[in-house]
Amino acid sequence: MKKRLTPYFVLILISTLIIGCAPSQTTTTTTQTSEDRSTLAEQEYSFGLEYFKQSNFDAAMEKFENAIEYNPNYIAAYIALAKTYLAKRDAINAEAQYKKAKQIDPQDPRPYEGLAALYADQKRFGEAISEYEAGLVIDPQNVNLLNGYAYVYSQINNYDKALELYNKSLSYEPDNLSTIYAIAQVYTDKGEPDKAITYLQDVKAARPENTDVRKKLAEVLTDLERYDEAIAEYEYLLEKDPNNCPLHLQCGQIYQRQKKYSTALQEFEKARELEPNNPLPILYLADLRISQGKYSSAEELVKEALALEPGSTYAQILLGDIYLRRGYNAKNKWDNGKSKSNCPTLNTALSYLRTAITYYSKATSDMSFATYAKNEITRSTNWIEALEEDKWFYCK
Repeated sequence: MKKRLTPYFVLILISTLIIGCAPSQTTTTTTQTSEDRSTLAEQEYSFGLEYFKQSNFDAAMEKFENAIEYNPNYIAAYIALAKTYLAKRDAINAEAQYKKAKQIDPQDPRPYEGLAALYADQKRFGEAISEYEAGLVIDPQNVNLLNGYAYVYSQINNYDKALELYNKSLSYEPDNLSTIYAIAQVYTDKGEPDKAITYLQDVKAARPENTDVRKKLAEVLTDLERYDEAIAEYEYLLEKDPNNCPLHLQCGQIYQRQKKYSTALQEFEKARELEPNNPLPILYLADLRISQGKYSSAEELVKEALALEPGSTYAQILLGDIYLRRGYNAKNKWDNGKSKSNCPTLNTALSYLRTAITYYSKATSDMSFATYAKNEITRSTNWIEALEEDKWFYCK
C-alpha cells in the first residue's frame, strides 16, 4: 500500500522611482504611497505563505489576492496564488494565474516552470515541453526547469533524453539529491534496476558520509527485494543515528517481508519506544500482527493508534484488512462444509465482510490508499454475492 513539481517563491521588490532634483509635493506623496503599497503587498504575501504552510488555503488565497491588489505586478504573489489553487484542486484558475504572471514579465522563468509542471501533471506533455523550452531560453542553467523537462521525457518513455537532461542539470548542481534520485529512478523505469543500484553506489562511494544517498540506495534495494543489502545500509545509518524512528520502521518492514517476525517486532517496538505519541509505529505493529494472524491483538493496537490520531486513513485500511481476513477465514469454513447447520458460519462471514467494506470505504478518498481500498471492496463484494447465493439455497 504504498511527483513533485512545486514552484519556488522569491520576493520581488518594486523598483525605486526616480525622483527629480526638486520634486513637487504631489510627486513626493505619490512616491510614498507606492512604497507603502509595496510594503503592504510584501506583508500580505508573507502572511499568505504562513497560512499556506498551515494548509489554510482559503486564508492564504485571500492574502495573496490582497498582495496583488496592492501591487498588480507582484509575480511571486501570482505564483503563490496559482499554487494555492492547485492545492484546492482548481487547475483552471491555477493555469490562469501562471499565465497572468507570464504576461506581466515574460522574462521571468518561474511562470513557465509553473505552467509546465501543471501541464505535466495533467499529462499534457506536449504543452509542458513547450513551456519548459521557453523557460530554458530565458534561463538555460535553471535546474528546476531542466529537471522538470527531464521528468516529462521520462513520462513519455524517452529515457535517454531524460538522462541527458538530468545529467546536464547535475553539471550545474552536482550535489542536488533530487536530481541524483531522479537519475536512479529513470534507470529503474527503463528496466535497468541494476544500473540504478550501481549509480547510487557510485554516488555513495564519492560521498560516503552522505546519509541521504544511503537512504535512497536502501529504498531502491528494498523495492528490488534485495533485502539483505538494504538492511546493511539501514544498519550503517542506525549506527550514525540509533534513535531514528523512521529507520527502525524501515528495517522492521523489511524483516516483516522476510517473515522474520520476531526481529520485525523488535524494530517496531524500538520505534514505538522512541516516539510513544506517534501512531505510526503502533500501526506497523498492528500490520505485523495481521501478518501473523493475530487479529484481536491487531485490532487493539489500531484502536490505540486511533486514540492518538482519530483521522488516520491507514488505521481504517488495517481495520478493513482485519475484518476481510476474518471474513475470508469464515468463508473458507463455510465453503468446506456447506449445510443448513453451518449457516451461522455463513452469516458470520457476511458480517465480517460487510464490516470490512465499511472500513475500506472510509479510505477511498485518500489518494495514497484509494486503489487498494477499492480493490478490497470489490473482493469483499464478490465474496458477499457468492455467499448470498449460498444463503438463499441452504439457509432458507
